[in-house]
Amino acid sequence: MDLGINDKLAVVTGASSGMGKAAALSLLKEGAKVLIASRNEERLRRASEELSNYGEVHFQVADVTRAEDVHRLFMRSEDLGGADILVVSYGGPRIARFNELEDKDWYYAFDLLLMSSVRLSRLFGSRMKEKGWGRIVFITSTAIKEVNMNIPLSSIVRTSLAGLIKVLSRELSPEVTVNGIMPGSIMTERQKELLAVKAKERGINLEQMEAEASSEIPMRRFGRPEEVGDLIAFLSSERASYISGALIPIDGGYLKLI
Repeated sequence: MDLGINDKLAVVTGASSGMGKAAALSLLKEGAKVLIASRNEERLRRASEELSNYGEVHFQVADVTRAEDVHRLFMRSEDLGGADILVVSYGGPRIARFNELEDKDWYYAFDLLLMSSVRLSRLFGSRMKEKGWGRIVFITSTAIKEVNMNIPLSSIVRTSLAGLIKVLSRELSPEVTVNGIMPGSIMTERQKELLAVKAKERGINLEQMEAEASSEIPMRRFGRPEEVGDLIAFLSSERASYISGALIPIDGGYLKLI
């Protein structure tokens, strides 16, 4: 299937590892050019070198919690001809129970998950609408639908992204589609951190925790980052031109609610 994104420029944040990096790889394999961003320059350079085996890759160091960094990323994309696709990925907020969290944790989660999305959308979304074509995909979490008690920051703050996605899908229509995906248990470094916390709480080793957690997923395994990347590539394509304002789970059937 030709996804129709050959030579399109995709900007992917949080792309030095995990699902952001996987999204960049899938987009490259479909012929897109990518501009990847992350706040860690060393990891970003390594990711850029690895991804360049698959196509045209550019990178820009950016901390998306900083408005000036978001603006610099946007201007870099303009130097490359302007973004056609924006994939918003972030590192997760602090892993901790509700009573362990301080005000600073809440403010940081708000900046990381919501305000970064607002700023990125304001710049890139407006430009895409002006150009007459665009795709925006947010990587959210199944925590929007079912709370995870070890990551209340994610469960609570990410819920606001559902509203933002709906607003943007109307604001930027019909030129730009805006969607969110809700990954479940995808085997990333973040997932390993969560499993380690749960294993400690249960007093079992990590291997036991992984086996127990995967047995609760109908597919009986953890997801792979590349499976997430392929979904993002599809939503970024011409083939997904009538999908907008959606929140799509990719969780091996884990969510119990529609």
